[in-house]
Amino acid sequence: MSEEPRSYPQEPRVTPEQESEKGIARVPATPRDVIHILLGALLLAVCFGVALTGALTRVWWVLAAAGVVAAIVIADIFFALRRQRRLGVGPRSRG
Repeated sequence: MSEEPRSYPQEPRVTPEQESEKGIARVPATPRDVIHILLGALLLAVCFGVALTGALTRVWWVLAAAGVVAAIVIADIFFALRRQRRLGVGPRSRG
């Protein structure tokens, strides 16, 4: 018995909801928010490393400084996510 080959949808599938009339992709986030989130995540990783080093060497002021910087970065990421959500969910594909 011969089986019919399965047909898979071609990827990536672009629907009218995902692209503007000029061909520019629509996204619910601004580049500024994306940069804040990505750089913030990198800075959090660095802060964790510095805080761990400060704790292991018992240099408490380094640990405290890393904690303060981490708190500022977390607040910045929070506000970037809030700005991004305020823009709306944006267009979504149904396919």
